Amino acid sequence: MGREVFFALGDATRLEIVEILASNGGMCIADIADEFDLSRQAITRHLEVLCDAGLLHDRRHGRERYFDLQSDAFESMRSWLSHYDRFWSDKLGDLKSMIEERENK
Repeated sequence: MGREVFFALGDATRLEIVEILASNGGMCIADIADEFDLSRQAITRHLEVLCDAGLLHDRRHGRERYFDLQSDAFESMRSWLSHYDRFWSDKLGDLKSMIEERENK
């Protein structure tokens, strides 16, 4: 998982797009754009960034492009983040032990 995932999700509009797609499933560009006060062209650029990061995939149905979340990307992100979850859990456990040891002296 590369930095492009975090770059893509670091933008409030793109994060909101992901949340909308998570709630509604696949949607066409026009329906996504209706959720924002941005042009369809601006939304299309945001969707392209999300696709390039591997967070979305698109499919054509007639003249429309539909976008869906790419679940694999979120699974790899979850795995990557779990490493840091374990790291902080271990560090906080060490801190707790140190504090308890000082209290018992």
